[in-house]
This record gives sequence, structure tokens and C-alpha cells, in this order.
Amino acid sequence: MRMRALGRGSISSFLKVIVDIAWVAACSILGFIWILAIISVIAKLDPASPIASIFQRVTIHDTGRLALWSLLGTVFCVGAMAICAYLRGVFETLVAGDPFVPENARRFRRIAAVLGIMEVFRLALSAFVLILLALFGVTEESAASFAFNINLSVWFSVLTLVVLAQVFDEGARMREEQKMTI
Repeated sequence: MRMRALGRGSISSFLKVIVDIAWVAACSILGFIWILAIISVIAKLDPASPIASIFQRVTIHDTGRLALWSLLGTVFCVGAMAICAYLRGVFETLVAGDPFVPENARRFRRIAAVLGIMEVFRLALSAFVLILLALFGVTEESAASFAFNINLSVWFSVLTLVVLAQVFDEGARMREEQKMTI
């Protein structure tokens, strides 16, 4: 028995559920990041507060690290949520059995843009942190976790998504031409 790629009960239906779960996970992680950040800020501002004593083990006392991880986590989670939202739209059309719609081409372009923006942000943040670490004379061992490296798989994915967007654009155009043919 062959599994279908389109329609109800297909692989697309299964992937849509996975994307929905990923969106909820990204929302939950974002909430956790900000709750941790708020608790850490309260504990830093008022070490005698009940929150500081209750959450002493989970607070991040290094404000630079707190800011860095909060910012990086927020960008990652918001980007993941946006990508999941666009993918959800794509999978809805696949489940409906109508993949070649102009909206899917736009969704793939937007996913490519979000991935590109996230990677540029990561690179810029890495460069900024490395500059700060060099200014403050931090050893290379400590700076190793912030190494500036270009992730070729992300850029390959961005280019692949741009190509897919063009393919879906062309498919939608051909479908419209076919509808006008007698």
C-alpha cells in the first residue's frame, strides 16, 4: 500500500500536525525564556526578594549572558513561529489537494527570508560578541563558543526555498492557463 502525499490522511496531514506541534513548542520555549529572564532580572535587582530565594538555582546572575541568550532565544523562537505559520499554510493547501496556488510561492519566499534574516542576525551577534570579548581581553578558550562561522546548510536551504517558490509560481501560472483553455 502506497501512502499519498496530498489530501486528507496523507503525509501532508501528518506533517501539518508536526508543524503545529513545533509552533506550540516555539511559543512555549519563548515563554520560558522570558519568564526566566524576568525572574533573573527581579533576583538581580532585589536579591532579598522572595522570588530570588525561591528561584535561586534557575536565575542567571551574569546580566550579559542573560541578555545574550534572551535576545538569541527570542529571535530563534519568533523566527521558528513565523516559519511554522507559513509552513502550516502550505500544508493546508497540500491537504486540500491544491498545492499550486500563488500564496504558496509567497510563503516559500517568506520562509527563505526569515531563515536568511535569522542567520544574518546570528552572524552579526557572533561578530559583536567576539569584538566585545576581544575588547575585554577574554581568552580564546572562553570565546570558542561564540565562533564566527557561516552555516552553509542554512544558505543552501534559503536558495532551495527560493527555487521552490519559483517552481510553485510557475505551477500556479500554468494552472491558471489551463483553466482558461477550452
